[in-house]
Amino acid sequence: MMFQIDLKKYSLASMLFFSMMSMNNTVIAHERFSPKTKTYITINDERITGKVTDAKGEALIGANVKVKGSNNNASTDADGNFTIEANQGDVLVISYTGYASQEVKVSGGSLAITLAEDASLIGEVAVVGTRFGKPRTDVDRPVPIDVINVKDLQQTGQPDLGQSIHYSAPSFNAVKFGINDAAPFVDPASLRGMGPDQVLMLVNNKRRHKVSFLSINDGVGKGQVGTDINVVPALSLKRVEILRDGAAPTYGSDAIAGVINMEMNDANSGGAVNVYYGQGYSKPNLDVKGIIAPAIIQDGVTYNVSANVGLKLTEKGFVNATLTYSHTDGYDRSGPYKASAGFYVKDPVKDAELVAQNGINLDRALLGSAENTTYGLFINSGYKVNDTWNAYLFGGYTKKNVVTGVFTRPPSNARRSVLSKFPNGYNPIAPADLQDLSLTAGLKGKIKGWDADFSLGQGSNRVDWYANNTVNPSLGDASPTEFKTGVTQVTQSLLNADFSKTYNKDNYPNLTVGTGLEGRYETFTQEAGDKASWEAGPLKLTKDVGSSGREGFSDKTAGTWNRTNVGLYVDLESEINEILLVGGAIRGENYSDFGSNLSYKLNTRVKVSANGAFRASICRGFRAPSMTQSYYSNYANISFDNAGNSIINPVIPATSDLAKVLGISGLKAETSFDVAGGVTAKVADFLTLTADVYQIDVDNRIMLSGGIPTKSYPEFVAAGFPNQTTVFVNAIDTRTKGLELVANFNQRINADNKVALTAAFSSMATTVRNNRTTEKGIVVADATATRYITNGLPNNKFIASFNYDYKFVGIVLRASRFGEVHDPLATLALKPSNPDDVQYQIFSAKTLFDAAINIYPMKGLTVSLGCNNITDVYPDLLQIPQTTNEVIFSRRVNQFGTQGRFLNASVNYKF
Repeated sequence: MMFQIDLKKYSLASMLFFSMMSMNNTVIAHERFSPKTKTYITINDERITGKVTDAKGEALIGANVKVKGSNNNASTDADGNFTIEANQGDVLVISYTGYASQEVKVSGGSLAITLAEDASLIGEVAVVGTRFGKPRTDVDRPVPIDVINVKDLQQTGQPDLGQSIHYSAPSFNAVKFGINDAAPFVDPASLRGMGPDQVLMLVNNKRRHKVSFLSINDGVGKGQVGTDINVVPALSLKRVEILRDGAAPTYGSDAIAGVINMEMNDANSGGAVNVYYGQGYSKPNLDVKGIIAPAIIQDGVTYNVSANVGLKLTEKGFVNATLTYSHTDGYDRSGPYKASAGFYVKDPVKDAELVAQNGINLDRALLGSAENTTYGLFINSGYKVNDTWNAYLFGGYTKKNVVTGVFTRPPSNARRSVLSKFPNGYNPIAPADLQDLSLTAGLKGKIKGWDADFSLGQGSNRVDWYANNTVNPSLGDASPTEFKTGVTQVTQSLLNADFSKTYNKDNYPNLTVGTGLEGRYETFTQEAGDKASWEAGPLKLTKDVGSSGREGFSDKTAGTWNRTNVGLYVDLESEINEILLVGGAIRGENYSDFGSNLSYKLNTRVKVSANGAFRASICRGFRAPSMTQSYYSNYANISFDNAGNSIINPVIPATSDLAKVLGISGLKAETSFDVAGGVTAKVADFLTLTADVYQIDVDNRIMLSGGIPTKSYPEFVAAGFPNQTTVFVNAIDTRTKGLELVANFNQRINADNKVALTAAFSSMATTVRNNRTTEKGIVVADATATRYITNGLPNNKFIASFNYDYKFVGIVLRASRFGEVHDPLATLALKPSNPDDVQYQIFSAKTLFDAAINIYPMKGLTVSLGCNNITDVYPDLLQIPQTTNEVIFSRRVNQFGTQGRFLNASVNYKF
């Protein structure tokens, strides 16, 4: 697959070179290498030009033009033009996704070719999942795959890539968190109800690195290290492919739930500019517990500007670059401060007088969505070295500044207050600077009939952590009010050598063999923050230690750790006949820090008719513990309960000597075994249906333990952890069962009218099969954290969309239903009468409606006006607001955020 795609990419440069010449059908003499004679021979070909359009006369950009029976091909440019070397009498095959292919015989003159849309091709082709197999539509694949093109992503009206996929793919979740440690830094993206670290993300089919941070507060994604999907701008992509099936034997660690592959734009001409603006226009439902609902509020202003351009790189190559800048103001969805201790004093009358006297606004916390400013540059390039080898280079740099809200520290909170600095209390500000870098270079070509791909990649993610407008209470008057609290960074160096060959191609039975070697070197670095951000000052017995709101990493946590990994795989796929397809993969991995793993997969597809098939797969996969999970520590970490009381909760490394005292000797890999089966059907040329069921068992699932009592361990007392500690550990075994249904309808009524409908449903349930113990018999699974794993994500999701295009106007309507979620730390206002009933709040299912109108006033220009969440739906309010009434929506589970109604407009111009 990858080699065929690259031939298309690298032909663009030569095509444009010839199109600049003034004469048609000029005979071109050039040399080609003859394998038979092992010499260069002179070939006289003619330069054939033409243009490819659709029924409306619009140019089809990137249509493939190939000389039948040869490897000579080209692609159309931004105006639909192409140039190809061919002889009179040759047959050209012209193809484009979603259109019926056409064969044209070369007979002289410039060719004008019109392709007709083919509703039978509504399932876009993809090869992710089989790695080296040929592209197939969804009804022919042995595994389920969602293919989302960039146009569909833009039509969601969402401000970033993660949210665009969230409202496009039923099994994908990436919700926004406004307040919960580092959760707002990256959407905790998940697939099939699994964890963010159990889905593998690729760019151009190459593994992308993880982030260097994790959230250690209770909630969805606690202790899990995912990948930041939003650093890749949507305009830099052609499409997103989501493989909903275990794929660790094919792609390696992390692909337990599936794979998300982002294919980058490879056009060598033209480009696009996209300007997006949106803001909330909402009336939050806050009429509860004395909180008065405001009038319509306008907040959460979001805007981004992206520009993409494709350029020729001499006559043999191309470079495609995307520059992006985005900003969101964030928004506030907090309640006013209210506590039994009062803001200043316990006496409510006296307290009210002091609040009024000092002009204190008790609605002072900013708890809704983080402020985020992001800019970056991504490139994708290729160069034809010779007739056999093509070079490529792609990657990008992204920088983010994220500022999160923190709860109020009132003067009455003796453990946190320093009255000489903040006599009226304070609200800490918690900024962070994030830098993400990736670069991959490689060569693709042929070696003795085998397609070969050699690549070297480097990636890194770095976070500089800060805390401002706060104090280290234990230092008292000597405390500064601004701190750098530390640095975390991960790097990944990746070396790949991949080979594939198809035997008896285009006949039955055939066999595609893929094999390869991957070497990976990873590091994790943790740097200490300013001493004042973590040191225990003279008031440590009565005051909190560390910069309040974000405690610093101490010098004891600092260090750099590394590991190496080598993997070898074999991937096979065979079409036995027109009915039966079988495939399999086996992969062996060896990690320097925890040992070896062997994974395997078998899948099949059986056609029961020309338009229907069964598919099935079994897979044993694995996920290596992330470097961050193995070596992260935070000895000054302070969490707090729902009433705002401080809880000292240090995190020790799983590889430390202290962990060994508890019977924990580092981390093992998670292993999985999943079984899946499905039915696919093309009911008519314009309608396809798929249904899939699956079961995923995960053993040795890694999570951050509950607070382990340590008073009886002299080693912990001597280390300064006399009460409790937490550590990453292989804690539980889980089982996830699910169902996925997808229906696609795509019909062009006539030249002016086109209708497309999509309905997709997913349902899943996760249960705990076993609670594991340490080597010393200590049960370490945190019951609360376990509940977020089993019930923290929506138990079902339904998306239905309707697209209608009439001439120069298009309408998009979408309904999204998110199932219920549980928050075990959200207590009920009224306890159940039956003590065996659930003792915490369950948040009900909600349905959101979106609408947009697209206007095409001129060629290449699209103006979109949209409204997301038209009916202004919010998640259920907490029955009992938390942390002194400031938290009125759950900060630990989230179905779709708390933005409310969101108006947006965008202008996209393609040139």
